[in-house]
Amino acid sequence: MSLSRYDIVVVGGGAGGFTAAQTAKTVYKDKSVLLITKEAKAVIPCAIPYVAFTIDSCDKALLSYDALRRIGVDVVVDEVVDVDREGKRVVTASGKSFGYGKLILAVGGAPSAPPIEGLGLRNVCMVYKGYEKVVELQKALREAKRIVIIGGGFIGVELADDLSELRKDVTIVEILPHCMLLNFDEEFAVMAEEELRKKGVRIVTGRTVKRILGKEAAEGVELDNGEKIPADLVIVVTGYRPYTELAKKIGLRTSGYGIVVDDYMRTSDPDIFAVGDCAEKRHFLLGTATPALLASIACQEARIAVLNLYGARVSRRIEGWIGVFTTKIGNLVLGASGVTERFAKQRNLEYVAGKAKAINRHPAWLPGGCEINVKLIFLKNGTLIGAQVAGYCNEAAELANALALAVQNKMRIDEIIAMQFGTHPKLTASPISNPVILAALDAYTKL
Repeated sequence: MSLSRYDIVVVGGGAGGFTAAQTAKTVYKDKSVLLITKEAKAVIPCAIPYVAFTIDSCDKALLSYDALRRIGVDVVVDEVVDVDREGKRVVTASGKSFGYGKLILAVGGAPSAPPIEGLGLRNVCMVYKGYEKVVELQKALREAKRIVIIGGGFIGVELADDLSELRKDVTIVEILPHCMLLNFDEEFAVMAEEELRKKGVRIVTGRTVKRILGKEAAEGVELDNGEKIPADLVIVVTGYRPYTELAKKIGLRTSGYGIVVDDYMRTSDPDIFAVGDCAEKRHFLLGTATPALLASIACQEARIAVLNLYGARVSRRIEGWIGVFTTKIGNLVLGASGVTERFAKQRNLEYVAGKAKAINRHPAWLPGGCEINVKLIFLKNGTLIGAQVAGYCNEAAELANALALAVQNKMRIDEIIAMQFGTHPKLTASPISNPVILAALDAYTKL
């Protein structure tokens, strides 16, 4: 049997792999592109926390492989189990082989959990991204009445928010003083917690789960202070780890943070690239390896990798992971990028922070207005390194994304103060009271 050869082979059908295949066929129309995925169906990862209430069927939250086929990408449902680097071919579990010119690994990651006694009991779930696992999770969430969520990061609070619509008895247990404290400062985290409490969610912070109670199935959890919380379902969402087993098997360089890549997403083999959860990340400010397993980062890395497969037409490289986050808890919208003030303090950075808030209409009494809170963190040299936004309107998320671009491009405080914003009475805050400008001015007075 002749070996099927492709110019570009992408392994993994999640957000990173999908984006890599799509971008490759868009940029290199004359190149043959193959996507190999072990999942016949792939759930949109950011939709998973909403499968209890908001999304009634997992089949309504899928990445469309047919969309790739329509633009000329071949899609094979199989699992890559080996790579012959010398012969430049991948080998699948079914025994098939596919040759490649360039190979992109987007094999993702897996949930990780602290060593808690009772993790193996029935009705203890971790949040996997595979279709069948998500369907199982959806069933468990809908059937349970009392749910304990271990971990108060984005997935934990979004799960709790969605479950509250079903009037479930939900408790979040978070080891840090507040939920989402790795991504937001205390004043923003407290706003989110208040929204959850309004919806009946109990939040226990500053505590760890000592063990999960029960003989065969989970019956609750015991905290480190001895408190016992009854539950018929325990969800563990304490983080993810990169999948590096295949990379190790074929001799690529790896670290505890993933497959080692350069600024252009190349691995130790110049014809193999790695993107997404499986690839090592570097912090944009400190330059150190750091965990950052996000679909948005996977998509960014996929685009950068594809642009650099054959030498970039426009020079572009990854200068480090910034981290851009948006979420919605109840009606509260939050967004963040870069570092928090808490992070800056812990690292003894020389920084200043500025805050401001304004109604996104002028005059403020016009319909549809909401107060938007903005916080900006600058180094003492004036470089923007962090931004946080919150408000009871979707505009807060878009403003957070715009500020992420400012962080990514290392904008200076004077450049932000001098920015011109398009304004309209029915759409934005007054040009006199733009919260971004006011927050930058507040920080400027502290330099």
